[in-house]
Amino acid sequence: MSVPSASSIRRRNLTLNLAFAVAGGALLYATVRRVGWADVQSSVTAIGWWYVAILALGGFRFAARSAAWTVCAQPEPLPLPLAFGATLAGDALGNLTPLGLLASEPAKVFIVRSRVPVVKAIASVAAENAFYMTSVVVMIAAGAIAFFQVAQVQPVLRVVAQLTLTAAAGAGVLGVWAARRRPAVLTRLAQVVSTLTGRASSSVERLREIEIHFYALLTWPITRIARVFVWEALFHLGAVAEVYLLLQIVSTRATLLEAFILETTGRLIVVIFKFVPYRLGVDEAGTALVATALGLEPTVGVALALVRRLRILVWNGVGLGLFVFAFQFLEGRFRGTGQD
Repeated sequence: MSVPSASSIRRRNLTLNLAFAVAGGALLYATVRRVGWADVQSSVTAIGWWYVAILALGGFRFAARSAAWTVCAQPEPLPLPLAFGATLAGDALGNLTPLGLLASEPAKVFIVRSRVPVVKAIASVAAENAFYMTSVVVMIAAGAIAFFQVAQVQPVLRVVAQLTLTAAAGAGVLGVWAARRRPAVLTRLAQVVSTLTGRASSSVERLREIEIHFYALLTWPITRIARVFVWEALFHLGAVAEVYLLLQIVSTRATLLEAFILETTGRLIVVIFKFVPYRLGVDEAGTALVATALGLEPTVGVALALVRRLRILVWNGVGLGLFVFAFQFLEGRFRGTGQD
């Protein structure tokens, strides 16, 4: 069996990236043209200096997830500034490529490997993601229920909301099953790959060790679990606050409940369309559709998505800079110590 070369994989990823970006750009153009560029422009420029507050809320959210990660990494001493920088870098790489979590999470491990052993770093990242996804499922389910209560639901949106609730219930059942059975997914996958390629895999034991560390979270003290969930809740609270602030600027009659629904819509778009770079076009179209169902102008939804993307771009720029610095620093350090 032939194994694709690294260069061919990079070319394929670049092609996918460009294809998704072009499709997203076309959707963005169509959405803005439909709602009117002049209205969108006036809504975005109305943000003014409030954009600084939007950036601050974005930084707070990154810090909240970083703090949750430091709790998951215990007893390893993972400093919050290092976790924060790694989170920024990982988010930037995840947004820039269609790989999503396959790019963002390894980048986080790479940056903290000088302070946290690799196996424990991987396990802590996986644990934080498990807590985060649990909180996301709860948020999306609550948003779908609230959407049914207050929105003028079109048939297509009703189907999406019903599918969302079904998927949330399915994720909950899957989570309970995994907690009870603790399947060795990574280990078995490595064994299958080893069998298919005809090569002995030296990573099976390491993967099994990662899984053992990951499932150990089920034995954590309730106070430790609560601390992680508090930080994840603060992440979502910051997101709702960001949407509410933007809505108060571009549409003064918007309510906190509408901000909550629009935020959960954005979270659902992130989960489904993570492979689209920056969810280009998808964010605008989806948010405009939901804003209309809530009785708001579609311009509000488009402006909301655009401003939030600008915030992401700023923080991703910082994250990329930190990743380049970390790569150069760690490369020099390992060369200096003679390690591979």
